[in-house]
Amino acid sequence: MKEGKKLKPQEIRTKEFSKKLFGYDPDEVEAFLIEVANAYQDLLKEIESLKRSTPEYKTEELVEKARKKIEEILHKKLEEKEELERQKKELEIEIEKLKLAQKQIFDKLKLTIFDMTRIIEEIRPNAPSKEERRGNRDRSESSTQSFSQQDRESGGGETEDKSNSAS
Repeated sequence: MKEGKKLKPQEIRTKEFSKKLFGYDPDEVEAFLIEVANAYQDLLKEIESLKRSTPEYKTEELVEKARKKIEEILHKKLEEKEELERQKKELEIEIEKLKLAQKQIFDKLKLTIFDMTRIIEEIRPNAPSKEERRGNRDRSESSTQSFSQQDRESGGGETEDKSNSAS
């Protein structure tokens, strides 16, 4: 047998020897090999059990479980990130479409207001021109200002009349 090679119980059980004229009883040899193989198998199980009970083995096992769990979480988070990025791109496209639609609606609204203003001015009978409206507005403002000035100079108008009628 070579040094360093681990025997397996099955190899012990199935080992065959060459026969010699005055050799051992083959049945006894076979029974002994089976017994040795079973004992060897029990020892291997016990060694494995002892390995599993050591703190190092438990630590390695916990580390391996933790590594697998971290990999699972990382994989899920990467998938979630990709999904969020895809949704973000879709939303950005949708926002751009809405901005374009908003601009188009705004432009149409400006044109509609312009057209409606023009139509109203066309259908208004004897509608004053822009210059006339501007002049009327200026005259109206100056009249209001001069009326306010006269009212202040006269002492408030109604207040004075009420005080005179009370005397």
